[in-house]
Amino acid sequence: MKKDCMQTTICQERKEDPIEMFHSGKLIKVCAPMVRYSKWAMAEGYGACLLNKPEVVQDMVKQVRNQVENPRFSVSIKIRIHDDLTRTVDLCRKAEATGVSWITVHGRTVEERHQPVHSEAIKIIKENMSIPVIANGDIRSLKEAENVWHITGTDGVMVARGLLANPAMFAGYEETPLKCLWDWVDIALELGTPYTCFHQHLMYMMEKITSKQEKKVFNALSSTSAVLDYLTDHYGV
Repeated sequence: MKKDCMQTTICQERKEDPIEMFHSGKLIKVCAPMVRYSKWAMAEGYGACLLNKPEVVQDMVKQVRNQVENPRFSVSIKIRIHDDLTRTVDLCRKAEATGVSWITVHGRTVEERHQPVHSEAIKIIKENMSIPVIANGDIRSLKEAENVWHITGTDGVMVARGLLANPAMFAGYEETPLKCLWDWVDIALELGTPYTCFHQHLMYMMEKITSKQEKKVFNALSSTSAVLDYLTDHYGV
């Protein structure tokens, strides 16, 4: 390809063969293929099930690399861990050898949901890799992010739910500042964000700053105008 910038397709599809998605002529951005643990994904060989198929992971990475001429183009994977950590290290080494740029490790097994994250396992994986490793799992504050970074020795941390609840987390805020609400409202209205997404993100952001009764009222709102009225009445947004 002549350009560093290229068209990408973001999708979440069910296919008979995970490699099939890389033969469409377009580069496909796949979201966390080895973290998702829903029943249908596991039953049909997708998601976290790929942890047990390192050869498929290698092939997926290789297919991406073969379609991108720019050697600096970043290709990464995000995984959970095995009960037998040597298998996870082996998977990561094979992915690295195939051309993965960096790896994010969610420090739980496929079976684990709310159990504590295995930070020591992430540390061991990092010690066995020469490419960047990113730690992930239950990081809810800047302090927790710094602690995980120090404990695991990784090159960085990845946060999901913590940032949904508090987009200003990395700025040191313990809860969502009102300015975040204002910014999200402006962005969503300007872009025409669908109501469900608009409302859901506000529900996340207001989790720590609303009472149980306030949550009940706000979460039951069913239109953009109702949400805007509520925010204006309660927060001056």
